[in-house]
Amino acid sequence: MAYDGEPARPCATLTEVLRTHASSRVPGTVGAAGDTELTYPEFWARVVERAAWFTGRGVKRGDAVALEMDSTTVAMVASLAIPLCGAVLVPTGVPRGFGARTQERLRALAALRAGGARWYVSQGAPMLGPQDTAAAALTVTHLSLAEVPERTVPGELPAPVPDPDDVAVVQFSSGSLAAPRGIVLTHHNLAVNLRAITDRIGLVAAGRGMSWLPFSHDMGLIGSFWACLYAGFAFRALAPGAFVRDPLRWIEQLGEFRATHTTAPPFAYDMAARAAERAPARLAEVDLSALHVAVIGAERVAPRLCERFEETFAAAGMRRHVLLPAYGLAENCVAVACRAPLVGSVVRRFDTAELERGRLVTLPRPRTSATPSDGDGDGGGGVRELIGHGAPLPGTEVRIVAADGEELPEGRVGEIRIGGGAAARWTIGPDGVRRPAAGDDGLVATGDLGALAGGELFVIGRSKEAVKYAGRLLAPTDIEQTVLDASPAALGAVAAVAVTRDAAATEDLVLFLELADARRAATGAVDEAALVHSARLAVLREFRMPVSEVYIARRGALPRTASGKVRRLSLGAAATAGEFPPGVRPAHPAGPAAPRQPK
Repeated sequence: MAYDGEPARPCATLTEVLRTHASSRVPGTVGAAGDTELTYPEFWARVVERAAWFTGRGVKRGDAVALEMDSTTVAMVASLAIPLCGAVLVPTGVPRGFGARTQERLRALAALRAGGARWYVSQGAPMLGPQDTAAAALTVTHLSLAEVPERTVPGELPAPVPDPDDVAVVQFSSGSLAAPRGIVLTHHNLAVNLRAITDRIGLVAAGRGMSWLPFSHDMGLIGSFWACLYAGFAFRALAPGAFVRDPLRWIEQLGEFRATHTTAPPFAYDMAARAAERAPARLAEVDLSALHVAVIGAERVAPRLCERFEETFAAAGMRRHVLLPAYGLAENCVAVACRAPLVGSVVRRFDTAELERGRLVTLPRPRTSATPSDGDGDGGGGVRELIGHGAPLPGTEVRIVAADGEELPEGRVGEIRIGGGAAARWTIGPDGVRRPAAGDDGLVATGDLGALAGGELFVIGRSKEAVKYAGRLLAPTDIEQTVLDASPAALGAVAAVAVTRDAAATEDLVLFLELADARRAATGAVDEAALVHSARLAVLREFRMPVSEVYIARRGALPRTASGKVRRLSLGAAATAGEFPPGVRPAHPAGPAAPRQPK
């Protein structure tokens, strides 16, 4: 399904747009919370200075430059200076701690290798030292932004100014399925997607964006920071760690900054709502009446989560329909589909049995998110509710394809494939080899299951993470939400993983239960046996499927991607091998497991 073709207006590159905003002196500041916040002319002047400095240090057009993307004003400036001087930005996380093989450190090294980085830029002493890069057989030259002299007047634009077809950034897939892949994006790819986002969700001057998302991930860098710059928004960044330690800090910053726009994955909205329910007094002085759009994406969105979040913060002035479900992925810069703002999302009730067999069969009384949910929201008694993620963005084509590559009609579930001006032409594997991103049909495979119906894209989940049982296809997110709802106070996160254990390739369902409160768990205040029994019973009752094994994880112990999603396939491999991350262990016995059913 194509939507509107290419955007009607020409798509200027991000650096061109930023220069225009600076010269026209759009209002608002750009920077990090608690750090320097710059006006647009000041921000552009620093971008130009940094770009000239990179050129002077030997960075050439087409060089890949890895940048430690901390949530600081200095890193935000550098992320635009690198592409401005014709180089290619390779954003990395900032590895913390001293362990040589931490997940963050290994991921950063993988980014340098896949991105072909010749330069490694940090704000001071690099988090990846010479011993790290040497051990990984990488040859890079380190540059410290602490050495850049401060000037008060803009420098001259460095040459060359990037061409739309130049590569702007090599960003990385979330890594939820395997080692992260590099996604090669040109300035034109970015411009098409940023313009489409601007048009669809109403990014207009005088808006104010605020985000805690890491800039090493597409939703944080492109969907939040760069989208706000393209629109001429004021923008404030909050460090991801601040959100993880205290989810309500995000909410307080939204109110303090008078933010009109924010973006986050579903788990963040859930964490914030839970935190607010535990500490309602903290909302007494929070005013969220300015919030216009809160994009929710990165995984399939549960309808009741949107309703619960808006209800939780209604007393703080949040309007209805602020949450805006969206679908996207790094291979299309960031965004593929979403609806217009402040309009009730389409929520449809589907026959569960038919859905599990790959067909959307609508049941009576479809509703929008303006209509109260009856029952448990995600259905029950053979009903599953799904929320529409809107129509494809201008410039993006979406097709639903069967396993054999045949395009499926409306209402059939298959793999979502994408094409258009924002779609990447190349990807880079962990081996550093560049490969075409599109298949023989000219489209990029997403690995996600979904269906089109009535102009809306309905997202089911990751095809490789789907749980297959008794001829049915179950989304792990549905199972996880059911288990969370059964014990909302005790659990912070749940991972439902299919594990293949025998030659017949049948799948067992394994649950990982991450506790919400580490202190209660340490003192034995959590009734683990009751928790496990409740989880098993909820899955058996809702999905008619037994749970093979249950594991308990302390808070924060489940491995996550750069965007915060639990790495289900990593946990499945761990369950198969019997080797688990620190803080994850088998649950204490909770009585006999439910009897197995034929598969």
